[in-house]
Amino acid sequence: MLTPEQYLGVVAERIQRSGGRLNSVQIGPATAAVGLFTESVALSTMNYCVVAAPAPDITAAALFDFTARATQHARANVLGTVGWTAASVVIAGLVGPRVYPDAAQAASAKTGNQFGGETRMVAVDLTSGQVHAFIGTKLWGAAVHSSVNAKLTFCFPQPAEAWQQVQWAAQQQPRLPQPPQGPPPGQAPPGHPGYAPQQPGPHYPPHR
Repeated sequence: MLTPEQYLGVVAERIQRSGGRLNSVQIGPATAAVGLFTESVALSTMNYCVVAAPAPDITAAALFDFTARATQHARANVLGTVGWTAASVVIAGLVGPRVYPDAAQAASAKTGNQFGGETRMVAVDLTSGQVHAFIGTKLWGAAVHSSVNAKLTFCFPQPAEAWQQVQWAAQQQPRLPQPPQGPPPGQAPPGHPGYAPQQPGPHYPPHR
């Protein structure tokens, strides 16, 4: 099974690959991978903050607490003024071997409208291989929500997809060259002035 550390490694790699600024930040009891993005969508400036951290058991209470802390961090680091022409989007995800039903329901619930912002919660269950999150549409800001959905699904892939990326990365690791098979220790190689071929031992006739 994929470990939380392996999954978070995939999240960190995808943040960097898509142009985000990656940091490691202490949020609550966990060390989180934090990615900050600034993009232009439909004449608006989108400030994304993607936050991902491991958790042994993911409950709704833990998810709400983590999301609140992640939102505080995001607002302290947002670029520009949030309002009609700039939006702040926080995507906060916990990754672990078990997601309780209340956390899955909370993460999948439709998010409320916020002035100049949006917060999405993500709960990644590595045992069942599921990502729980609201990925839908709203009546307003279709282009913005399409962008948010794309960012969420890219940064928090399905565990099976993340596992394939981990396997692929392992295959790309350069293999260390094997040391050359030299002569036995203490013996100079052929062509060296100190080289002495092995002399056969004395030959004794067999006993009659």
